[in-house]
Amino acid sequence: MKAKYCILVGVMFFSSLMYGQQYKRNYNWTIGTNPVVKFSFSFGLAIDTVDNAGVNNPPFCILSTASASISDTLGLLQFFTNGYIIYDSGGFAMQNGLYVNCPYGNVLADYYGLNSLFDQTSIILPKKGNTYYVFNTGMSDSFANNYLNQVNGAYWDVLSYSIVDMDSNAGKGKVVQKNVVLTDSQKYANTAMHAVKHNNGKDWWLVKADCYNNRYQEFLIKEDTILGPFYQTATDSLSNAFCIGGLNQIYFNEQGTQMASGIYGTLKSGIFYDFNRVDIYDFNRCDGTLTFKKYYEVPYDTSTYINDDYKQGICFSPNSKLLYMGNNYSMYQIDLEDTNTYNALLIHGPDTSNLSYFPLYSMMALAPDGKMYIGNSNGTRKYMSYIDSPDIKGLGCNFVPQGVWQPYTNLMSPPNMPNYGLGPDTSVICWPLASSHLTLTSKEFEVYPNPASTVINIKTESKEKRELYNSLGQLLFSTDKNEINVSRYYRGIYYIKIENTVKKIIIE
Repeated sequence: MKAKYCILVGVMFFSSLMYGQQYKRNYNWTIGTNPVVKFSFSFGLAIDTVDNAGVNNPPFCILSTASASISDTLGLLQFFTNGYIIYDSGGFAMQNGLYVNCPYGNVLADYYGLNSLFDQTSIILPKKGNTYYVFNTGMSDSFANNYLNQVNGAYWDVLSYSIVDMDSNAGKGKVVQKNVVLTDSQKYANTAMHAVKHNNGKDWWLVKADCYNNRYQEFLIKEDTILGPFYQTATDSLSNAFCIGGLNQIYFNEQGTQMASGIYGTLKSGIFYDFNRVDIYDFNRCDGTLTFKKYYEVPYDTSTYINDDYKQGICFSPNSKLLYMGNNYSMYQIDLEDTNTYNALLIHGPDTSNLSYFPLYSMMALAPDGKMYIGNSNGTRKYMSYIDSPDIKGLGCNFVPQGVWQPYTNLMSPPNMPNYGLGPDTSVICWPLASSHLTLTSKEFEVYPNPASTVINIKTESKEKRELYNSLGQLLFSTDKNEINVSRYYRGIYYIKIENTVKKIIIE
């Protein structure tokens, strides 16, 4: 008994240590434009240039609003990307790291000088060992030509990924697979995507905005495979909401239980209110279910400033009781415990009096130091504003204008990063992973052939429904029949459930 107890304690300690180290993957942010700087949060906030910053040796190390970065479990920067180039920790293009996000041509990449300008173009997720997925939203050349020539019908139409092996090239990393297509022929209105840990604390849910189709696409990202897309309906009422193109984001809270989305506007009395709405969803980390909760609106000022004061960034407070929405010129705080749709509080206007040179607020992100940093767009500045105490309701949250300054570069947006340190939720058991759901507590039944590619047959005396589930535990359909056509389903593992009996089947 003592030996078993020691082993159990050892496993629990190792598991705790493993998840305790994952939060350090958020420790470094790469921001800026030649030179790129690194915000390091290992001990407070320290800012320094990336090694290659300023070196006149193309490709220049350039980032805008599309950046994503990741550190190792010791808190050391691993690599980062600007949407078309993957850079090593020294700021040099990684081996085979040019022209990622280009499975169907380079037109858009070349036009923007290998630097995406679109929010949440990329996101990096750990794979297995010292390998990583880098996901990107892009355009095929046909759509890119339409977009650049301002022809109607231009969409981001492809979601792809590349794989980085950090054990290659003497530890500098190498892109070992590039531009693997996940979905194509799409009609994405924007590049918005974010990710959250599965309830098991190991796998990932990648959520992609697909608002022209009034839905979100979801992928379950595992070490050795990617499942999906699965689809979730987007809003409460399609007659009340409409899709907005352009620069809009989706974000999960730190606990992974809620998602905020800025990709929809509101239709009122035939008038489009494009740029002041945010939707809140509850999220089930087990099966990926998004449940619409409500939407909030902030004031939409079209007269005070040089440009309309429409929404830019969204971000949850650490305790998830508040949501911050940054418009072009103003910053609002929304109380998520208040059901009043219009409860938003103005916490600050522009952080400078010279509006002619004010570069506008942009994406926001919660940092490991507990502060919320606010990016810049459409201008040049060497500082960022931040919110010092984002859990505090009201003006006590302390908006600090121009609170971070450095001499090196133009500071733009924080990188698109999930909460890498989010661990498993042991209070919830996800079906069908729990063995208790697989015990045979009713009459046996047979399934044949297994594996199958077209039709499966069930032999049973039970009068109960025959239910088919996917590997996530999502019910696909229910029937009284003993013959089921499975030809329309993807290859993979599925489950037949009758009463409390479950059998695994494989569809080839």
